[in-house]
Amino acid sequence: MRRSFISQALCFVLMAGGLAATVRAQSDAAYPSKSVRLVIPFPPGGSTDILGRIIAESLSKDLGQSFLVVNVGGAGGTIGAAQVVRSPADGYTLFMGTPSTIVNQPLMNSKLGYDPMKELQPVSFLWSQPAVLLVNREGPYKTLKELIAEAKRSPGKLNFGSNGVGGFNHLAGELFNTLAGVKITHVPYKGAAPAMNDLLGKNLDVVFGTVAGLTSAKGLTGLAVASATRSPFVPSVPTFAEAGVANYIYSSWGGLFSPSGTPSRTIDRLVSALDRGMKVPSVKDRFLAAGIEPISSTPAELQKHIANEYGQVKQIIATAGIKGE
Repeated sequence: MRRSFISQALCFVLMAGGLAATVRAQSDAAYPSKSVRLVIPFPPGGSTDILGRIIAESLSKDLGQSFLVVNVGGAGGTIGAAQVVRSPADGYTLFMGTPSTIVNQPLMNSKLGYDPMKELQPVSFLWSQPAVLLVNREGPYKTLKELIAEAKRSPGKLNFGSNGVGGFNHLAGELFNTLAGVKITHVPYKGAAPAMNDLLGKNLDVVFGTVAGLTSAKGLTGLAVASATRSPFVPSVPTFAEAGVANYIYSSWGGLFSPSGTPSRTIDRLVSALDRGMKVPSVKDRFLAAGIEPISSTPAELQKHIANEYGQVKQIIATAGIKGE
């Protein structure tokens, strides 16, 4: 009798475990079975917001559920990131990550309340834009060599604007200072738009922007692009290596992330949907119209890039003595 009872109990446990596994598998396979929140950690209207909405629309069409954009701005994007890591790891809250939120701010501020390397799961790259040194088209500098010569004659006299301490524009400028052997003074703004406006108004000498920023802004010119080869969007702009500054490779990028622990089957469905979506002509055309090449990747490829960028940014921060605000 005792053996019979034990056997029945064991069968029940095995059946229950099998049923639970089946339910989990069905749940993963059914993803998404409801609407998904895509947190964009910046206010509406910026480039990350615009591109994120294209991605959300593409995922909605491909996976048959609404991907709802939620803008959670503030603190260089870190408020939105902190919110996402506290969300359930079920694939129903996703995050549009950028260098500021994934690499720069976490390296400068240990009190952010989240660790992206541990608490955010990379899903896929979405885009990458090389930095471009921008000047006013009517200003005195027509080549990078002319700008460097003036910066060396008068250290600290020239200035460059950014969207804030630790942002992409700031670190791009500090990397240029190091590699070119100059000192151009950093002027932080509360966003990239005010800095660009002051550059157009000749109140700034330089802004380290992106190719998309150059193609959309009248009155500015690019002296060099921080990529290994010239950008197809601005083929007349030389690379930094061609213009006289070797080893300057630096890009802004966007990637999709989920809270760590999200089921692998869910991640795989997102990766496949993104890969398909980036090849849809209407999606690709909207990216290209903004001067950006859409891309997709595996989670491992995005993770490797982040790990490499951590080393580069850590060195920039140490050399420039940058302190988080």
